[in-house]
Amino acid sequence: MTKTKKKSATWADVKANLDRMDRGGLLGIIRNLYEAAEMNRRFLHARFVPAASALEEYRRLVRAAVFPDPFSQRPIHLRDGTAAIAEYKRATGDLAGTVDLMLEFVEAGTEQAADLGYGHEAYFGALERKVREVVRSLDSLAEADRRAVTARLVKLGEYQGTIGWGYCDFLGDVAAKVQSREARSDRTRGLTPRAPDGAPGVREAPRVMR
Repeated sequence: MTKTKKKSATWADVKANLDRMDRGGLLGIIRNLYEAAEMNRRFLHARFVPAASALEEYRRLVRAAVFPDPFSQRPIHLRDGTAAIAEYKRATGDLAGTVDLMLEFVEAGTEQAADLGYGHEAYFGALERKVREVVRSLDSLAEADRRAVTARLVKLGEYQGTIGWGYCDFLGDVAAKVQSREARSDRTRGLTPRAPDGAPGVREAPRVMR
């Protein structure tokens, strides 16, 4: 006798029931979800109560997943770090915050490789993918955010010669490209090269010889 395979529930099934509920019922469901899991509370806080503390909490989650305390004997979970970034992005739609978290992922992983000698091909591949995502996002960021991200990418380039697997060369190449790109942008807008403190200057008018 052939057993009939039961159809799995889908979002459409859930939505059909939610559409029939009143405001009080919907709030009750949301409260139940809020109380059911820490991840749900984090998501709802980030979506409806946006604050710097929400981004800081996600930074902590990313760093703990990528570079756990060596004395804690906790395993490295790059996927958990990636999941936290995706969760923040879904909850807020905040591109600058999402890029910040991707950089936190890369910085934590790079520090771990340099400080503890940890790493393998898949590990560095994951870090490189995040760097590429960050670089692809540069044009979509506000100027101040783009400059801050560029400065962090340039800082990562300073690890050259300390990590193997070709990863340091990759970081150095990225740092050189984004720094050159920022300099071209400054010249296009008539600014002098950036000062050591990162502040752009205004190009001086040419002197008239008498």
